Amino acid sequence: MLLLAAWASCTVTRENYKTLSFFFDGVPNPDAPAAAVDPRTGAVHQYVVVSLHAPYAEEKCDECHASRLRLSNRDSAACLKCHAQTRQGFERMHGPVAAGACLWCHNPHESAYPHLLRDSDRRLCGQCHTPELLDTSRVPEHADEARACLECHVGHGGAHPFLMRTGRDVPQAGGPAPRGN
Repeated sequence: MLLLAAWASCTVTRENYKTLSFFFDGVPNPDAPAAAVDPRTGAVHQYVVVSLHAPYAEEKCDECHASRLRLSNRDSAACLKCHAQTRQGFERMHGPVAAGACLWCHNPHESAYPHLLRDSDRRLCGQCHTPELLDTSRVPEHADEARACLECHVGHGGAHPFLMRTGRDVPQAGGPAPRGN
């Protein structure tokens, strides 16, 4: 049974689908019409993979995992082995970055969104930065559902208040957000 549990943690392929679906509910059908098949591994995805973590793509699992089934570190220490610069050199730091919580925002292997984000930046940021917290009278861009947060803000850290991108000005009370260069 332990072997079956280890096998179940792997990706679904045409070869193991029948066995996995016998023991588990919700196993994605590899022949489902909307599924995309990873040509490297035969893994079936119910979404289009937009970004892929290099060690995962190159099958260098040991760079992040102590064993095939576990992260070598439960927090983001595994991420910081290669991405230490993400937490350095910023005057202002985004909360999850300062907390070393990379996996709050990023998927470790692959994503349907750029930069291995777990969701669109607007939905992802909205999990903490709820509409009630965003001053849409001062910053009308916050009310525009078509706008991406990362158009104006940086994700990890920066030198400007509210993690504004260089060239974007912080809006002044009572007026719309000024446009930067």
